[in-house]
Amino acid sequence: MSQGKLKFIGAFALLAVFGTQAFAADARCISLTSKAEVEQEVVNEKGEKVIKRVEAKKVVPGTEVIWTVTAENTCKQASENVTIDNPVPNHMQLVANSVAGAGSDVTYSLDGKSFAKPEQLTVNENGAARRARAGEYKHIRWVFKSALAAGATATATFRAVLE
Repeated sequence: MSQGKLKFIGAFALLAVFGTQAFAADARCISLTSKAEVEQEVVNEKGEKVIKRVEAKKVVPGTEVIWTVTAENTCKQASENVTIDNPVPNHMQLVANSVAGAGSDVTYSLDGKSFAKPEQLTVNENGAARRARAGEYKHIRWVFKSALAAGATATATFRAVLE
């Protein structure tokens, strides 16, 4: 089987098993859902070409996937300190400036253990330290600043390209 086909199949596997974790003062109250979408050009009812998000059913190298993680508070009281930790899927590179999460502070990790703002992440290249590039980040963490009310949701998104 060729390397390209392996990556194609691997992308399908990661759509089913995505290692997202949520943390909160009472983590039992937080339910996570993840979805992967791609943008597709379609013609609307007015005959205009528009971009629409559709489920990522077919992912090949070079495809940009939009990942959306939704945290829902399933308890009857607000949840404090809601945090979403999400790995960048294997064989994918994070797209620079694509991470969003309203009301959250976002940090990144090169190893899944230590998280920091982009300007604080460095890698060694040819014996010299340089600032890490977005494509080198391996994990993303969203820490929501406000409590998540009972029944409310918080959304975190990012884009990554299949290598």
